[in-house]
Order: sequence, then structure tokens, then C-alpha cells
Amino acid sequence: MSKLHLAAPSRRAAIIAAAAVVVVAAAAAGASMHLHRTGGASALDTGGTTPAASDDAGSSGVDILLGLAREATRDGRLVSPQGNNAYEYYLSVIQLEPTNATAQDALRETLPFAAQEIEQLINRRQLDEARREIALLRDYDATNYTLIILGAKLDAQQQVVTAEDEAKADAMRRRNG
Repeated sequence: MSKLHLAAPSRRAAIIAAAAVVVVAAAAAGASMHLHRTGGASALDTGGTTPAASDDAGSSGVDILLGLAREATRDGRLVSPQGNNAYEYYLSVIQLEPTNATAQDALRETLPFAAQEIEQLINRRQLDEARREIALLRDYDATNYTLIILGAKLDAQQQVVTAEDEAKADAMRRRNG
């Protein structure tokens, strides 16, 4: 359990860094388009950006993240691969705009489908990936009943795998004397 708590801040930092890169890229693209449209003179004469321009960059960064999230959802990348999935993009939007209804709705609506994917991982004994994905969904809703059940199922499957590994080790020891 402590591994999950240690992984969450680094994941959040990575998400914030990725969002910042997207926002900076969007701002640079917007500035480039503005320079191209105005011939470059007026943007250079102002000596900086106006507050409205920085708001546009922030909202365009959110728009970019929402677009990436929608694309990931269409492609079936709800919670994997790490760093390129719908949940991480939507959570990045929430970090930039905590009241963003589009991201909130999408996270809520896709949670049952993501939970099904996690259950399949547990059944296939891909426990490390299942653990990562449960932690990702808990970043959205830490008290969700389905996630609590999946966490318990993951723990039970881990105990089964551990018991099987111990039995194999005992059998090997007995064979080797």
C-alpha cells in the first residue's frame, strides 16, 4: 500500500509537467499563428503577452488535453498504456481546471469500463499493471466502491500467487534435498 502512496505524487508531478508542456506548446503555436497573421510587427512591439493571451493558452491547453483524451477513449486506451491514456489526460484537465464538467463527466462515465479492464488484468495475473491502474482511478475517486472491491480482489490474487510461488519453492527444495 505504501508503494501506491509514493507513486501517486510522482505520477501527479509527471501529469502536471506534461500539462505544462502542452500549455507551453499551445501558447507557442498560438503566438506563431498570431505573428504569421500580423506580419510579426505588432506582437514584437507589445513586449509581452496580455492576460487574455495567457487565458487563451490555458484554455487551448485544456482543449488539447481533452482532444487527446477523446482520441485515447476512441482507441480503447482508457487506463493504459501509462502516460498515454484517457484517464491521465482527463486528470490533467482536472488539475488545470478543477471544475471542468467535460472531464468530470468523462471520468465518471468511463470508470465502469476501466474497472472491467482492471478486473481482466487481475484475472490474467498481471498484478503490477492492475495495481497501477487502480491507483490511477483512485486519483479520481478514492472512495469508489468498485475500486475498493477491485483492490480486495487484487490483494486476494496476490496472496494466491504468493502461495503458489512458495509451494513451487518448497517442491524445488525437496527435490534438491
